[in-house]
Amino acid sequence: MRSATRRCSAEFAEPMRVCTPHCGLDPEARLGGEVYEREILRALADRGMVFDILLARHKRLPEGVANWIVHRLPIGRGLRWPVAALLLPPIIKRVHDATRFDVLRVHSLRYIGPAALRARRRYRLDVPIVAHHHHLDGGRLNSLIEARVMRGVERVVVGSEFAKRQASQELGVPAEKLRVVYYGVESRFRPAPKPEALVQRLGLDGKVVALFVGGLEARKNLAFLLDAWAEVARERPDVRLVVAGSGPHLTRLQRQARRLGLERHVLFTGHLPEAEKVAYYRLADLLVFPSLMEGFGLVVVEAMSCALPVIVSNRGSLPELVGDGEGGFVCDPADRGAFVRSVLRLASEPDLRRKFGTANRERVDRSFRWDLCAAATARLYQEVLDEWRARGANRRPGA
Repeated sequence: MRSATRRCSAEFAEPMRVCTPHCGLDPEARLGGEVYEREILRALADRGMVFDILLARHKRLPEGVANWIVHRLPIGRGLRWPVAALLLPPIIKRVHDATRFDVLRVHSLRYIGPAALRARRRYRLDVPIVAHHHHLDGGRLNSLIEARVMRGVERVVVGSEFAKRQASQELGVPAEKLRVVYYGVESRFRPAPKPEALVQRLGLDGKVVALFVGGLEARKNLAFLLDAWAEVARERPDVRLVVAGSGPHLTRLQRQARRLGLERHVLFTGHLPEAEKVAYYRLADLLVFPSLMEGFGLVVVEAMSCALPVIVSNRGSLPELVGDGEGGFVCDPADRGAFVRSVLRLASEPDLRRKFGTANRERVDRSFRWDLCAAATARLYQEVLDEWRARGANRRPGA
């Protein structure tokens, strides 16, 4: 049931031990929330925090990470998480009996959150709970579950001021319970010359390349992007749009591109392996990201880390990441004209692209590093644990 890795205590005299039931930590994970989970747990473990990770037996995870102790769960591929979560409370209790972990960590409000609260209440576990939240998933039932969990835990870590406002205003979660900690970006995302082999393979020699990276789903607003690109192509036929990613809307978007006559102007790559993502950022001259909802927007920060200028929507967290006119342009995702003008300006002004790209790289170095994220998260966990222990004399376990 258990696999252990080497333990160390580089940061903590007595390593804090955290139990984190988990839906997945795949080394090839591409979605922002999944990447966040993998990288923050790795960064915290590097600081000496020890994790009891409860993970389904068929799930992959990175190898050789110090301080990850993996407890495999009897959950098969065919068992959906809403059902699987019902199995968690007694397993959490058994792990607590064996390890006396200090903090119970929740990464999924919908699935893990109710199980964590149930385990603490049912078995009177004397541990605080810290949840991590990215953005609201929508739907009345989801909102009810998320609100209940956020009110029931000791603290909620969110990735942006937008996510904090959303949870406070829409779900009524007390603002003092919410703590903003920006995500980091992996060190492999750094500037380098264009990969010539990839340029030639994709037929982009001599072209200005705009890049979109992400899942092809409704909230990414790609139908709007293609409509805008029809205007870009008329003005600048040498500018190419590379859409790197897959998703449920791929076929529909390909049909739209053909209908708009964009076969020579838009390239759909399909699934983009995580190992190839850096090469695509280096291939590009700018990033376009008109998403309608992002709790953080990790793709944007990865592009910024590679010194790309960016054009983003003014929705969700994106305006927090990109200063309008400082590292790119922030546009209304319904204003096609503004978006087209922004693309055409960056396509025509290489000096401005370099200026914005340099500013973005500096901003990432200041604000979006995993070591900074881990340090702030570790301080928060210690704060929560100290508060919990200080209140212990007046608190019934499991309350």
